[in-house]
Amino acid sequence: MKRWSIWVAAASLATATSGCSLMSKLDTVSGIEVTQERLKGFQRGKTTRQDVIATLGHPPQKSEVLGNEVWTYPFTRITAMPGTPNTSENTVFEFDKKGLLLKAYKTGGTPGKSGNPMLP
Repeated sequence: MKRWSIWVAAASLATATSGCSLMSKLDTVSGIEVTQERLKGFQRGKTTRQDVIATLGHPPQKSEVLGNEVWTYPFTRITAMPGTPNTSENTVFEFDKKGLLLKAYKTGGTPGKSGNPMLP
């Protein structure tokens, strides 16, 4: 009887842990995720536009604000696991006229023109 209980507990644990990893594979992801650790690697006044492109690729959104170039990398994750929060954020880089980093920060995400983060 004890062996049966141990076997059932082990099987349940294996099923539960594999289910979590399976659910993360079912998450819907769009954009480029920039972790806080990676963001800290960009240094104000030293990092160039080319450094950011080499690390993250070309930005999906560019704009100009008060003569400075602003790049935005949106990221959205819709989780498959109930109760796990979704993520919608933008990582923003501001460059001066010389192409040096002024600021790098995160903001709330934009869900797209349709209002649905799953659609463009």
